[in-house]
Amino acid sequence: MESYLVDPAVLGEFVDALISEKYPDQPASDHTSEKEDAVRALDHQILKAILANLTEEQGSELNQLLDNEGSNESTFEEFFKKHNIDLKKTIEDTMVKFRDDFLRGGENA
Repeated sequence: MESYLVDPAVLGEFVDALISEKYPDQPASDHTSEKEDAVRALDHQILKAILANLTEEQGSELNQLLDNEGSNESTFEEFFKKHNIDLKKTIEDTMVKFRDDFLRGGENA
């Protein structure tokens, strides 16, 4: 089972909007595989952007939280607050860059 830092349903809605914008005259069902790939790529980029702000020790701690089925939203909020990381801004910045790349046909297309 894959673990996602951001809820895959939220990422899926974001990617659906991008696909609708990129392919306005095509049904979403024509792009199911592209959507799945894009959701995984976006989640990976978000995690990569977050890890870039962490020390190696903090990265290991985050990985343990991701692997722990008992971790919930408040667990992650506490982790990022403790380490002074603006998670919301990091996610937003990553999503904006992903959107630009996806719509321009860059690495996420």
